[in-house]
Amino acid sequence: MNAVSDTSPIPGGRALGRARLALLWKLDARFPPDPRAFLNAGGQTTRSMTLAPEVAGRYLSQLPSTEVDILDFGCGWGGETLWLAQHARSVTGVDIEASAIAQANEARRAHGVENCAFVQATGGPLPLADRSFDAVFSTNVFEHVMDLDGAFRELYRVLRPGGVVLSRFGPLFFSPQGYHLYWACQVPYAHLLCGLDAVVALRNARCKGRRTAASWQDLGLNGYRYREFKRAARDAGFVLERFDRIPVRGLSWLAALPVIGDLLTFGIDMRLRRPC
Repeated sequence: MNAVSDTSPIPGGRALGRARLALLWKLDARFPPDPRAFLNAGGQTTRSMTLAPEVAGRYLSQLPSTEVDILDFGCGWGGETLWLAQHARSVTGVDIEASAIAQANEARRAHGVENCAFVQATGGPLPLADRSFDAVFSTNVFEHVMDLDGAFRELYRVLRPGGVVLSRFGPLFFSPQGYHLYWACQVPYAHLLCGLDAVVALRNARCKGRRTAASWQDLGLNGYRYREFKRAARDAGFVLERFDRIPVRGLSWLAALPVIGDLLTFGIDMRLRRPC
């Protein structure tokens, strides 16, 4: 399985690079960004807690009982995890970012939550015991996972027999905002039309902290397509009880078409089960 990469510097040299950046700025005038979308760490925790009843609540409604141990895979700043702790026996949040885990633990202490833990996983095997959880919840994470095969194998390992993975995630790379810079750019398909260098330049023009990137993976985007996510989940041993495309603007029939379907697939809604 090969992730999508971007050639950098842009083929054709500086002239083409300037042309692509000029095009992006012109398009940006038609699709202005929303600076309110940028949140600090505390704001991210608060926002995810606010959205949790809808997002995590949807997952909980699919379980026969709330007397369960849940793994929040890719917990980020911990808001959704903390909300879940009020509705389950125990919840463990795991994330690759040390700063996110630190913020999540700070929020856990502030809220006095005891049936919740946050663990950093730096890639590879999860620092969790076999068959520890009844369910894995994950929101908008799998499009950032570079080793899909390894991740699905690890989730299979830590689930108890009969346990489920419930996840909705996106935007996928080839969808309109697949470059994941909502607060800096709202141009549909900016990454496909103008390339990596132009998107990074626009991002740097609107952010104090400068970023450089030689590939989309450097920005945390794995570039996988619907079929590659599906194959990785199946190969890990899961039963795919649901693996639905989330279409762009409700265009389900177009999202299901070959070739162009990935351009109109915002994300994936999946329910996987570890066989008993």
